Amino acid sequence: MFLRRICLLSLMTACLLIFFLAPATFHRHALALSTDTITITSQTNSVNFPNSITFNVNASDRTSTIVSATFVVNIHSFEGTEAHKIPITTPLHIVSLRWQEDTSGSKFIPPGTTVYYHWEFADKAGGKYVEPPQALTTVDTRFSWQRLTSGLLQVNWYNRSQDFGQAILSQASMRIDNISKTLGSGLLHPINLWVYETDLDFHGSLAPGSYEWVGGVAFPTLEEASIVVTGMNDYTLIRDMPHELTHLIFHQLIQYGAAGNNYPPTWFDEGLAVYNQAFREPDMKNRFDQALATHSLLRLSEISDGFPSDANQAYLAYAQSWKLLTYMYITFHQDRMAQLIRQMNYPELDFNTDLVKALGIDEIHLENQWRLSLHQPGIPLPASITPTPQVALHGSQTANNSDDRSWVLIDLGGVLVLVSLVGFVLLFASITRRKQFVAQKTPHGQNGQSSQENPSIYVQPWMSAQPTGEPAAIQGQEYSSLPPRRQVPQE
Repeated sequence: MFLRRICLLSLMTACLLIFFLAPATFHRHALALSTDTITITSQTNSVNFPNSITFNVNASDRTSTIVSATFVVNIHSFEGTEAHKIPITTPLHIVSLRWQEDTSGSKFIPPGTTVYYHWEFADKAGGKYVEPPQALTTVDTRFSWQRLTSGLLQVNWYNRSQDFGQAILSQASMRIDNISKTLGSGLLHPINLWVYETDLDFHGSLAPGSYEWVGGVAFPTLEEASIVVTGMNDYTLIRDMPHELTHLIFHQLIQYGAAGNNYPPTWFDEGLAVYNQAFREPDMKNRFDQALATHSLLRLSEISDGFPSDANQAYLAYAQSWKLLTYMYITFHQDRMAQLIRQMNYPELDFNTDLVKALGIDEIHLENQWRLSLHQPGIPLPASITPTPQVALHGSQTANNSDDRSWVLIDLGGVLVLVSLVGFVLLFASITRRKQFVAQKTPHGQNGQSSQENPSIYVQPWMSAQPTGEPAAIQGQEYSSLPPRRQVPQE
């Protein structure tokens, strides 16, 4: 009986292996044949920023004619993959095809976006060819860029001398060192800084409809930032540049937390960037003082998921975030703020929990404490949890109510317990009789020990001994970050 079970199990295993492996073997063989038949002889692509990307390909088929072609594209900043059928009116051995991907208007993608793509072909004989994944990184092709690199930083500029680029690289490197000390750590991956010559050039690199007051932008998912620098005395070098670099460094330090939805509130992200600026125009402090005088500070809940689109209110949001981060650094000091940033890299937590673990205070108490330090009205704090009052029983709802059916449940429970006991007794008796039967049928060994004294004979063929040692171990967001560059109208 035991041998029959082993044979049956082996036969079933062999059938399963043939069922799963045969199709895979056939597929690999077919793919190898089709790869020998259809080949891509050449291909090119060109970016016409910001309007389109053009893909060209030449393919040939040695033994048949190509009847269909598909271009598959996945743009890094978009969701999902698009497949575009390319019409082939006359099947040929050699085809030259072209696809133009629209990137204008609502389909805009910023410079530095990675585009993944490949071509697929099929011929009249049924052969198929799927190209391995290809990738290209877009660039603002309106300008001829020059570049210099130092460590993990690359600076890109145009229309200016090599000395200009070197000066930008030196200043950016110095800012990165200062920011890293404030945050508690520095760059982990390479970044690109794009330096535009004019506001007009810069705004041409942004998505249609971007705010006119934006003076710099950072794309942490693309590891790049763009600023405008008209000359080496431009105050953007001590304001915009450290601001955007802070975004890039900060998001590298919390990359795992952000990927797991432990995302920083906007007020913390932007406040940190303004705090690291070497220059803040007086208008920013004036706007904050105006809000203090009118008791019109924004609630943190209003600026946690973005800033207002109104320029004046956005300016207040930047000023308020800066002042709150300044208060936090003064109150809790750099070491604990660096601990908070490290804490934010844990994906299983949230920002409020990070605050409690690193600073010993949650967000709403932090907000209230900061407001009171500014002699502003406090905010309502959550009420403490009170026990739920018990409802008194009286009248027909008393415990001795004659309609009480609890005795039915008690009786039913007793019956279930009794049935379970009877079942256990019968099972124990059956096992005892089986053991006695095996002991009577098995002869004693030569050493005088009976089979009853050797427990290994009771191990079933499909069971395995368990070890007694230790168990084995179980195995894109865009930041249009800067407030208005010029005088902000007062309310």
